[in-house]
Amino acid sequence: YFPFLLLFFIPALTMSVWAEERKQGTDELLLTLPATDLEITLGKYLALVGVYSASLLLSLSHVIVLAFLGSPDVGLMFGNYVGYWLIGAALLSVGMLASMLTKNITVAFVLGAVFSSFFIFIDSPQAAFTEVFGKSISALGMFTHFRDFSQGVISLTGILYFLSIVIVALYLNVAILGARHWKARQVKFGMASHYTVRALALLIAAISLNSIVAHAALRLDVTSEGLHSLSERTKALLSELSDDRPVLIQAFISPNPPKEFVETKANLLSFLTEIDALAGDKVQVLIHETEQYTQEARDARDKFDINSRSALTVSGQTGETEVYLGVAFTCGAREDVIPFFERGLPVEYSLTRSIRTVAQTDRKKIGVMTTEAKIFGGFDFQTYQSSPPWPVVEELRKQYEVTQVSSKEPITEELDGLLVALPSSLTQPEMDNLKAYIQAGNPTMLLIDPVPTFDIALSPALPRGSGGNPFTRNQQPQKDPKGNVMQLLAELGVQWNVGASLWDAYNPHPDLAHLPLEIVFVGRGNEAPEPFNDSHPASSGLQELALLYPGMIQKSPQAAVDFVPLVTSGPASGSHSFQQLIQRGFFSMSINRNPRRVSDSLSYTLAAHIRGLPADSLSDTTLSKLNMMVIADLDFISQQFFQIRNMGIQNLNFDNITFFLNGIDILVGDSSFIDLRKKRVTHRTLTTVEAQTRSFYEARIAGEKNAESEAGAALAEAQSRLNAKVAEVTSRIDLDQQTKQIMLQNLQEVENRRFEQIKLTIEAQKEAQIQRSKENMELEIKTIQSRIKTLAVAIPPAPALLFGLFVFIRRRKRERESIIEARRMRG
Repeated sequence: YFPFLLLFFIPALTMSVWAEERKQGTDELLLTLPATDLEITLGKYLALVGVYSASLLLSLSHVIVLAFLGSPDVGLMFGNYVGYWLIGAALLSVGMLASMLTKNITVAFVLGAVFSSFFIFIDSPQAAFTEVFGKSISALGMFTHFRDFSQGVISLTGILYFLSIVIVALYLNVAILGARHWKARQVKFGMASHYTVRALALLIAAISLNSIVAHAALRLDVTSEGLHSLSERTKALLSELSDDRPVLIQAFISPNPPKEFVETKANLLSFLTEIDALAGDKVQVLIHETEQYTQEARDARDKFDINSRSALTVSGQTGETEVYLGVAFTCGAREDVIPFFERGLPVEYSLTRSIRTVAQTDRKKIGVMTTEAKIFGGFDFQTYQSSPPWPVVEELRKQYEVTQVSSKEPITEELDGLLVALPSSLTQPEMDNLKAYIQAGNPTMLLIDPVPTFDIALSPALPRGSGGNPFTRNQQPQKDPKGNVMQLLAELGVQWNVGASLWDAYNPHPDLAHLPLEIVFVGRGNEAPEPFNDSHPASSGLQELALLYPGMIQKSPQAAVDFVPLVTSGPASGSHSFQQLIQRGFFSMSINRNPRRVSDSLSYTLAAHIRGLPADSLSDTTLSKLNMMVIADLDFISQQFFQIRNMGIQNLNFDNITFFLNGIDILVGDSSFIDLRKKRVTHRTLTTVEAQTRSFYEARIAGEKNAESEAGAALAEAQSRLNAKVAEVTSRIDLDQQTKQIMLQNLQEVENRRFEQIKLTIEAQKEAQIQRSKENMELEIKTIQSRIKTLAVAIPPAPALLFGLFVFIRRRKRERESIIEARRMRG
């Protein structure tokens, strides 16, 4: 909104700079001074810039307000104020030109506003033109260039744009000021034409220079968090794009999303802007502000199947709104669409990957072996339904060509990498084919799991077909028995006990303290010497993993392989046997959530990269070409972890998907996106406001729990009274058994009715108390917001008012000192 404020402030500041001089006739004295027209113009301009700069300095009190409310980004504030100063400096020269054209200051104000509005509103009618032409027109407007500074990016293009306006406008000031020397009519006409041509030439030169510099994309991200800095890998990828096959990016974004999507929108717009500036003609970015029931929304749905998402907003008021955050990428006939940027989706990584997906015709090929895990989807004989593919398959398809591979025959298909989920479900001939493929040096990732929580019956500790419903077990097609997966891994240099599962006491999430210890969190604080191998690109830089009932692996004692641990548990851990973990029922099996746990104070390897050693150092050369990664858990890439990542829950920022994709990239020899996946963009927030708001949320939750406990206590008391009366009737010895039964039945009916009435009353009171708690919370949040808005409005003018009061008192005092005592009025 700052340019709109200047639309009134700048004309008010400049309207009298020439007009008042000419009206009062003081311009004659000014123009007789020993100074050139250029010097006079520059003197007036610099005086205006000084006044404007002083007023801008006084507005720094806004930063004080922000510092009170949180920890503002100093770099972002600096970038904003550089933009504020540049846009004001440019419009001051334009306002001076308006004041030069008239003697009336009111007319000068109106002309100044009209001239300034040209630069502020020029991009408004761009919707009436084609998108390309509209984008070219918007480049003449101030918002396009000011937006960079407001986001904390100082661009050479923006500086040159505002400087060009200053130079052209000051030149016109000097030219019009010098017109007083043109005497004769013919001379006036000739000189006016001459200066018009010179002004047009200067204007064209400025526009041309701006266009040339725009291709240089010299931009400096001054934000403290580096919010808008593209990684070196992204820059390299953009430089590798072909000039003959430009990529078109169309973003459909809601103008005012709810606050939980504000950071995502800011990141998305920021990186799209940086990519557009850096790539030049190789990438064209079109950003459509999209709301429901508009042409943009219709285009997004019909062309790219991008639809809105309903988002629940809780900010003083609770409501629901529709949000658009979709991006479509096209290059020739190739197309890739991200329908919605979830909060946890890494923005730069997703954008860069999609650009490369549509720009490159050749992609590496990943095979996914068919196993009982059915991560490619398939028919389930227990539910008699077809299961959809796992989200991980769709994630791989965004970067690679993914195909399904069968192990029933020797694997001869040309693949860059192979993914095998739950190899323990393969038959022995299938395992032999897999072993031959791996020993041939083909990159392979094995996801083994002692307790697959999505289907316990697939555990390698159980024979095939031993789990599930006994009534439907015989209806399933008979399959060959499972092969010996422990022997398979041992021959590949890995030792694994299929019947052992890990637990770890490390849990950095107090709100998840109720989870069993078999849900293993691996993080920097688990006291392991190196929880993540920082010397390996697949695991370096990771923050936290969550694994469900994982296994443990180690190097086979006699295997001559390079066994590199990637993920390690903490010493406060131990292991369970499969029999300790499983509770068997007649119809199914379940997991024992509280088995007996004994810590052995050892750290276990959960994932490792195994490679063959040079052939001349081996007695057996079958493993010399080995390139394999083994992860002792399959559940860590299940659907729930994709949902957690998409939701972007602040304290559940697991790197499961990142680690898996990094491992695949390393195996196939494509490290383009590893650093991008690890990049985390963090915005500064109003921490003071959030803390105050959070306290009321906690008070509300505590109030609801208190209401629940009070209701439970009241119901228990009513039930105890009923039990006491029943016991009193039962203990009477003066009544026979039949009479007791009749009395108990009547008593039960009467007390049940009374109990139900009491229950309804208690429930109503509980709901009323919960509703009051919610109302109090909403009222307190509104009070906090109102108080902050009041401070934000009241504090910034305070320095200017205090300074003005000081100057007034000082001037008043000096005036009184110069008045003769006898002439002073007596009160």
